[in-house]
Amino acid sequence: MKYMILLLVLGVFLPMILGLFRSLFRNPSKKATPVIEYAQRKGYRLLNPSASQIPGSSVFEMLKNPALRNLVDASSDVADIDGLDHASGGWLAFTSNLRSKEVTIFNCSTIGSINANSRPIPHKVAKINAQGLPRFSLGKNSIVSTIQDVVGKMVGEPKLAIDVDQRLHPDFSAHYWIRGSDAAAVSAFLSPEKLRFIETAKLPGILSTNANYLVYFEDGTLRTEPDFDSFIATVEKVIAAIL
Repeated sequence: MKYMILLLVLGVFLPMILGLFRSLFRNPSKKATPVIEYAQRKGYRLLNPSASQIPGSSVFEMLKNPALRNLVDASSDVADIDGLDHASGGWLAFTSNLRSKEVTIFNCSTIGSINANSRPIPHKVAKINAQGLPRFSLGKNSIVSTIQDVVGKMVGEPKLAIDVDQRLHPDFSAHYWIRGSDAAAVSAFLSPEKLRFIETAKLPGILSTNANYLVYFEDGTLRTEPDFDSFIATVEKVIAAIL
């Protein structure tokens, strides 16, 4: 019996210990440097200016550097966005002005959502300063969204679905969902023109709002200059069409 308990404990804690050692000895500057260099080339502002000291630094140099303590996590004020709750890792972020809107771009991962490989799911995120919008989430139909609806009903917290007229927007109704607590306000904000844009653009990510931001996020990680350029181009289209 005691051997079974030992095996169970090892099975639970050994992967965590190995992951800790991997993260400790993997130099985070290799991941941070391309993002920092991209922001500097484009003239964007780093959310944490002290992050510019990271390139070329070892793990131990970073740990000893007081300027790299207490970095701001860009994901902290979008924790009430459905799909980004329990997110972390957004300290490597930059801010730019896109179509006269202040936008913060960053990668993060949702610790509470685990995929088939038992790893946190990465997201590329744009949070756009926009106060006073009605609260809603909008995304493509998927197995995940279907499961979330089923689980919500099982635990007594059903998602507040907002219906769209299938006769006017058959493609949107077939491929997208909208959720929100104030159907009238959301329907008034998401005009037929905005729904047609979403139909035509075939946005792969999720649009959502809270008290301060319109947030657009997709699964995946921004790593290379083409990654950033493509994502930012999509965000600019979203701003032009939705705001």
